Amino acid sequence: MANVKNAAIREIVIDRCLRHPGGRTVQQIMKECNDALDLHGFRLVTSPNTIRQDFVDIANRWHQPIDCRRSGRYLYYSYRNPDFSIFNNPLSEEEIMKVYGAIEVMERFKGQAGFSWIEEVSAHLRVTLNMGKSPQTFISYDDNAQLRGMHHFAQLHEYIRSHQPIAVEYQPYKSTERLNEVIHPYFLKQYNSRWFVLGYNAKYEALTTFALDRIITIEKAAVKFIPNEKYNFEEYFRHVIGVTVYPQDPEEVLIEVKKTLYPYISSKPLHPSQHLVRLTDDGDAVISINVIPNYELKQLVLSHGDRMTVLSPQHLRDEICEELQRIINNYQLTHFE
Repeated sequence: MANVKNAAIREIVIDRCLRHPGGRTVQQIMKECNDALDLHGFRLVTSPNTIRQDFVDIANRWHQPIDCRRSGRYLYYSYRNPDFSIFNNPLSEEEIMKVYGAIEVMERFKGQAGFSWIEEVSAHLRVTLNMGKSPQTFISYDDNAQLRGMHHFAQLHEYIRSHQPIAVEYQPYKSTERLNEVIHPYFLKQYNSRWFVLGYNAKYEALTTFALDRIITIEKAAVKFIPNEKYNFEEYFRHVIGVTVYPQDPEEVLIEVKKTLYPYISSKPLHPSQHLVRLTDDGDAVISINVIPNYELKQLVLSHGDRMTVLSPQHLRDEICEELQRIINNYQLTHFE
């Protein structure tokens, strides 16, 4: 990564030198580069050939000739077009700030295996747009830095892109035995700060979902890839909260929300289908969502305690009541010594 930042700093300095009236010698440019590199704590340039290669890279990347003029014993380098700069870009300040935001998003994956190119791209954008280094980070994400399995992300991303079937060794939560399955990976999805890969399992003729933090190993599978001709994942997840999709139709779920919680639920809906049905005399709200009830929905309701109560359907009320009873039994039977 340091080499990328080193090169970015050199390009800034070299661009300035090549715009200097009369140009600069390689030795002068190398000295100015080293002054800047030393200021930022990077390794210094020890060979003039490094600077000469930078000339070639700049000329090729921006299609701008760099002239060499002899004066006495020295060669002076400058842009043929004296008005050119790698920082001459047509973006407005507002557009540059939008690019800055995109860089912040990209850099979420910085440092992960397979994503080293992000450092290079972001450094190049900062140089090209004369953005320098952000004085402070102004975007934060609810990521779990200790989450296991993220080292699989780049590999899975590439396998999906290249249509490569994979053999997955997987450790389920509710079993001590590991599974070995061959899937045709189609999609990566994040929910609740965890990542999941979805792929077609020919053995079961169905879509399979694996949490990345439960994957032990991934290897290429020597079978022909089965392309995705069935699943539109925007539609596939339209009627669920989370990643668990049961083969059933969505249904209306009515939920009573206490007035102390409703402003939060109103501004951050449980699901895009959420709408207000009515307000009670006590100021509580009854909301409706059109979803397929699943594990994630039940956990979401339970996470709000007595401030959220499912009114219907009855089978979902019963399932939540059973879970609450198990919680009560657990507390009654557990004693701390």
